[in-house]
Amino acid sequence: MTWGAPLLLLLGGLWLQPARAGSHSLRYFHSSLSGPLPGAPQFSSVGYVDDVPIVGYSSESRRAGPRAPWMERITAEDPRYWEVQTEIARGNEQVGKANVRTVMDRVNQTQGLHVVQVMSGCELRDDGSVGGFRQDAFDGHDFISFDKDRQTYTAAMDAARITQDRLNSERIEAQRYKDYLEGRCIEYLKKYLKLGAERLQTVAPQTMITRRKNGGRTFLTGYAYGFYPRDIEVKWVRNGVEMPWESMDILPNPDGTYQAQKTVEVQEGDDEKMYNYEVDHSGLPDTVSVMYEEKSPPMGVIIGGVIGALVGVGLIAAVIWVVYKKTSGKSSYAAANQGPAPADC
Repeated sequence: MTWGAPLLLLLGGLWLQPARAGSHSLRYFHSSLSGPLPGAPQFSSVGYVDDVPIVGYSSESRRAGPRAPWMERITAEDPRYWEVQTEIARGNEQVGKANVRTVMDRVNQTQGLHVVQVMSGCELRDDGSVGGFRQDAFDGHDFISFDKDRQTYTAAMDAARITQDRLNSERIEAQRYKDYLEGRCIEYLKKYLKLGAERLQTVAPQTMITRRKNGGRTFLTGYAYGFYPRDIEVKWVRNGVEMPWESMDILPNPDGTYQAQKTVEVQEGDDEKMYNYEVDHSGLPDTVSVMYEEKSPPMGVIIGGVIGALVGVGLIAAVIWVVYKKTSGKSSYAAANQGPAPADC
């Protein structure tokens, strides 16, 4: 049984995948365990603006509270904000608890530790358009998702079709959820962006290129660092032609900014100056194009980012491993008997 990787995809990939440059998002992550796990609450909920945690709740605290210092100021204009958030979170906790048991019954797994996770939220793009999403997972496997524009639910596997059919028959609920994602969710995203303007302000990336040789081959690595928000587009261009796309690493720095790096192999006989590293970010007025120059890289920034990333991944991986070790039997894909959880705001 190996479901750690899909769980990382839900927690990391879907959450951290760059949207278009200049966009902002409000996302909520709910996690419900079927039983107690030492060091982890049975239910937890965290809200993020972009990649910054702003509000949190757990079954241990039983109260919603700020995760960002500037969120404490929200009661000046909304005195009942934390009271309402607590009520919503407690409702989500009960829904999550029921969903875990429902799924376990459907897949005939009444023993062991299991988890249901939900990621939902909205996106405000730089062109003024809005996006919305919701994805549910059981034991680290995606099993159903909501398409805002079509107002439909899609099962990832056959075992989820019973929930897909039931939810798609409830057109009023689908419309309600779409209205929330396009309306109230976006309104609160704008409010949070205004409250956290100082922390969430755009910072343009700095750029550089390093070169290394390995067995007669030459590699160029382009860096964009010290930028915020996380969304960025980088690519290598050779004589005006974009090089084949390869994986790009985006890593956190200790100061809350980010760095991105991408490596390309210099073709035999080419001059390094034929290669340009192009960077597009909301903090830049135009795309920046950089050529390789002989100079020392700011290693402190690069190493700091790597360490920050390893710490974050390590914490998530540790929780995944504990859950994995405590779960008996082979996980199956199933759909919970649920509709949209109570709307976050």
